[in-house]
This record gives sequence, C-alpha cells and structure tokens, in this order.
Amino acid sequence: MRHKWSNLDTVVKAREAPIVNATLLDDRRRLVMPPELPAKSAVTVQQIDADTWIVKRHRPQRDFVMVKELPHDPEWEAVETRLTAHSNRKVAPFEE
Repeated sequence: MRHKWSNLDTVVKAREAPIVNATLLDDRRRLVMPPELPAKSAVTVQQIDADTWIVKRHRPQRDFVMVKELPHDPEWEAVETRLTAHSNRKVAPFEE
C-alpha cells in the first residue's frame, strides 16, 4: 500500500509561511519589522546560512500567579534556616 505524502508537503509549506518582505538595511544594519510586531519586542535572531536569518518573537508568559504573601510555615522556615546555615558556613563574616 502506497501512502500519499501530500500532507507532508503542506506541513513544510506552512512552516515557511508567511514570509515578510523587508526593505533594505540602513547604515546601522537595522531591519524594519512589520507593524503587527510591537515596538521593543523580545526577539531571537538565528542565522541559518550566509544569507538566511530567522527572527522569532518571544511572547510574555501569562500563565503565572503572583503571590504577595506566603502562608506561615514553621516547618519550612526550619528547613530554610538549615539550608542557609549550611550554605554560609564557609563564607567569611561581614565586617563594617
């Protein structure tokens, strides 16, 4: 039984699209990005070969929870105290 690989062809094409045409670089070698990309966005530039670069935008993560005050836990505070004492045992004492 022979498989049709047309699905693979569409996957490869989808990975390459969309390609944004850029203008020429200016004297400082800056590239103009499309207006959909907000100013000062975090991006990674990866060089593939001598003439190909990939620019990838890093979107901020929104799935974190901010905790203003942790609940009081004497057992954990004792563990923290032991960890700190162990880490600081070879540190020279602070002198003013």
